[in-house]
Amino acid sequence: MLPVVDRYLLTDPLGPLGSGEPPGKNGAVARGFCTERVIEIRPTGAGLRVGLVAWCGHYVRRGTEVTDLDAGIEAGVLTVSPASAPARVSDVAWEPDDVLYTWAPAHFSPGGAAEVERIDSDSSANLTDPEGKARAAFGLPPRSSGS
Repeated sequence: MLPVVDRYLLTDPLGPLGSGEPPGKNGAVARGFCTERVIEIRPTGAGLRVGLVAWCGHYVRRGTEVTDLDAGIEAGVLTVSPASAPARVSDVAWEPDDVLYTWAPAHFSPGGAAEVERIDSDSSANLTDPEGKARAAFGLPPRSSGS
C-alpha cells in the first residue's frame, strides 16, 4: 500500500507536487521528491484511509548543492483501494491553506489530529527533509552535519 501512496505523491496532478515540474534556472532540471509520515490507517468500505503528513518539493542541482524551488508541508488523507488491480488512490483530501486546526479534526481521529498538529508545529524536528533524497538522486553525498 505505501508504494501506491509514494507513487501518488510524486506523480498525480492533484497531489502535493501538482501537475508538473517547475523550470529550473539556466537549464537546471527540477525533480520532485517527498518524504511522508503516516499518521493513521483506518478501514473505509473496500479501501483504507491513509492519513499522513508529507513534505514535498521540486529540487534542482546546482554544482555540489541542491536547491528547493517550492518545498512545502501538507497533511492529507488518501483512500487506497487495495482490492483493485493494481492498487490505486481512489480519493484524496488535502489540507486547505491555513486551516489545519479545523481541517485535521474533521479528517483524522482525535489522536491522529493531535499528531498532525504536533508535527505541523515543529515540522523540521518531526519530518525528514526530502533534500536528502534529492541529493542522492542527483548523485551527491549526504550533507555533512556541519553544513
